[in-house]
Amino acid sequence: MRCRLRSTIKWSGTVLTVLLLVVWVGSAWWYAIFYLGPTLGLGVHAGRVLVVWEEPWSIIPVSSEWELGRHSSPLSFSWWFYVERGPWAAGTYAKVYIPLWALVVLFAAPTLRLWWRDRRKPPGLCVKCGYDLRGADHAVCPECGAAAPRVLKAES
Repeated sequence: MRCRLRSTIKWSGTVLTVLLLVVWVGSAWWYAIFYLGPTLGLGVHAGRVLVVWEEPWSIIPVSSEWELGRHSSPLSFSWWFYVERGPWAAGTYAKVYIPLWALVVLFAAPTLRLWWRDRRKPPGLCVKCGYDLRGADHAVCPECGAAAPRVLKAES
């Protein structure tokens, strides 16, 4: 069960990382914003995620709509976090920009660690600590105490 869960997490992290990379690169040419009612919007624009909200909040969703478009000047990326506040028609608004590279790193780092941790050890090494057991005839690894697999010795 644990191995299956780890494998699911590894592959989910890999798919999510690749998807974030595709969205990141694609956002240099295209933008998309989804408005969730009158006071909240989520979008992808110029290499970053955009969260927009209007104050005062309205919890009654009037409508939701997509806004898709193409940038007038392609290959425009914003590389850092940014917060913007200002006056709005009925109050104030706030925009928070989160760079997509930060989300890629957030998901890619633990995924790479899982892939690195689960890589296969070459024959003749301890599966737990990697100690070289070739040439030794031990039932357990002298480094960590794990059961040592039998290594077939090559005949000369």
